[in-house]
Formats: sequence, C-alpha cells, structure tokens
Amino acid sequence: MSITKQRLLCGVIPVLLLILAVSPVCFAEGEVNAMPHLRLGAGARSIGLGGAFTAIAEDATATVWNPAGLGSAADLSLNFSTQRLSLDRSHNFIALTKALGTYGSIGLAATNFGVSDYDLYDAQGEYGGKSDYSSNAYSLSYGIAVGHFNIGLTGRMLMDNFGVDSVENQSGFGGVDIGIMGHALHIDIAEKMMGQALHAHSNEAHEGHIQVPTFHYGIVAKYLGASLGEGTVPMVVDVGVAYDLYMGNVVTFSADIEQEFVNLDESAFSMRSGVEYTIFTNRSTEFSLRAGIRASRDVQNLFGGFGVNIAGLQLDYAIQDGMAREINGAGSNHYVSVSYEF
Repeated sequence: MSITKQRLLCGVIPVLLLILAVSPVCFAEGEVNAMPHLRLGAGARSIGLGGAFTAIAEDATATVWNPAGLGSAADLSLNFSTQRLSLDRSHNFIALTKALGTYGSIGLAATNFGVSDYDLYDAQGEYGGKSDYSSNAYSLSYGIAVGHFNIGLTGRMLMDNFGVDSVENQSGFGGVDIGIMGHALHIDIAEKMMGQALHAHSNEAHEGHIQVPTFHYGIVAKYLGASLGEGTVPMVVDVGVAYDLYMGNVVTFSADIEQEFVNLDESAFSMRSGVEYTIFTNRSTEFSLRAGIRASRDVQNLFGGFGVNIAGLQLDYAIQDGMAREINGAGSNHYVSVSYEF
C-alpha cells in the first residue's frame, strides 16, 4: 500500500468512527432547532449550485460548508456574502482564510442573521410594540492537505440577541464540524487554458501542461455538541461528490445528500445537485453560469446564478425560487457575494 493511501486511511477512519460515536448523542429527540439559519450556507456560488458544495468548497466559505477544503485554499482568501430573505430577514457572512505553508490553513468567519422592527403580539392578539432579533455565529477553522486528501476542523460560538425595551443576550457553544475531502482521477490539460480557480487544484506542471483532478468527494459532520440556552442544534451529516468535465471550458457537476439527526414530522433527509459551466476568456478572467436544485420529501427549491472572476476578484449572484412552498407568499430570495483570492 502506498504512503498516500496509508495517510488517507489513517485520516478517514478516525473521522468516520468519531461521527458514528457521537451520532446517538447528537440526535435531538423532538427538540426545536435553536439556530436553523446556520444551514443557510454562505456564498452565492454555492447557493447557485443548490448547496451541493461539500466536495468542492475550497474558498473562504469552506469554513461553513466543509473545513477540509481549507487544505486546498489559496494563500489568502476573503469572502463577504449577503442574502436578502423574505419577511425582512437578512443573512450576512464574512470570512478570511490564510495558508500556513506546509502546516495547512486557518480561517476566521462570522455569520449574522437578523430581523429588524417586527411587530409583537400577545396571546390575545394585542399589539406589544416592535422588536429586533439578531443571531451571530463566530468560528475558527483549520484544514490541511496530505497528498490528494484533506481533513479539517471548525469550532463555533453562538450569540443570540433579542429584546423589546432592553436587549436580552444568551450565548452557547456552536459545536464542532469535522470534515474530509479528496481529489482523484487526475488528467493533464494545457496550461494556457487554465483559469484562476483551476490553478488552485494543479499539483504538477510539465511541458506546458498542468495535472488537475476531475473527481472530488467530501463528507462533513456539523454542530457536534452544539447547544444554545435550553435549545439544541441537531447534528447534520453531508456527503458530496463532484466531477469536472474539461472540453475547452469546464463543466462541473456536483451532488450532495444531507441527513439531519432530529425527530420531526418533516423530512430530515434532503438531496442537492448543481451544475456550473465556466468559460475562460484568458488565464485571469472567468465567467460562470450555474443552476441547482434542492429537494426533500416536503420542499423543493430551484436555484440559478452567475459569477465573474477577474484576476482573483470574484462577484457572484444567485437567486432561489420556490420559497413560497415553505412560507406562504415568500417569493424569491437573492444572494450576492464578493470574494478575493491570491
């Protein structure tokens, strides 16, 4: 057995055993999720793909999707995302990652979810004034690559703010995320067609060609041991695969399955899939079109979007339709993110 395969097994087996060990502990018996907005994700690129991002999250949003992706991240990566949701809700995300050479990469991230000036009514329907709600999550992530295999870890703290006349605060432990990611089926392609993002995957160069992987896989267990006040944050396990098809430009197909460990009448199992077509105008400019779908037994959502990358500066937009099936009259949601890598 090769050294790379031995390292792969040494990394994967402990992670899988840990996930299996903590699953019974993290199974929420009929509890309401204290922080459901944590599952909104981050980054308009991933949203445009329907959230099928577990196997390809290798930018600053890996701090949310799969910390193992930090092992393949650029030297320095910054992402700011904002989502304008229905019912005057907002969801904002900012993250910074930095490579530490052969010692992997670290990432710092902050997520905010809030509602401003909403009306309060008591049990008798009497108006009780207006209130604000804000929920924040702060995380520290680490990821490292060993050959074609990555492993990562995220720790998270939570803070909830709510009040009418005065602000009430509560804080809690946001749990630990443990993820793995791998890359396989490498091929040689002409270096002249390589874009900014693809250079991050390359690991060998010879005679004007770069060797890049075409198959990607990932698994992550999220929110292990998380709680906020008397509420719980159920554990979630995501498993994803992706494939890059090179034909002058690049088509990426991705798919995820997700299981939330909670006892509710609604389905806790969902599937996500997406496709991205990336056009390289030259080595420093890319344009991408995206589409995705997320489906469970109870809810189906469609996604779409696009992105433009110029010398590492990327602007992404995504739209989500189908929310009206979840919340009457909610309509579409819009997502915008700006990121920079070098």
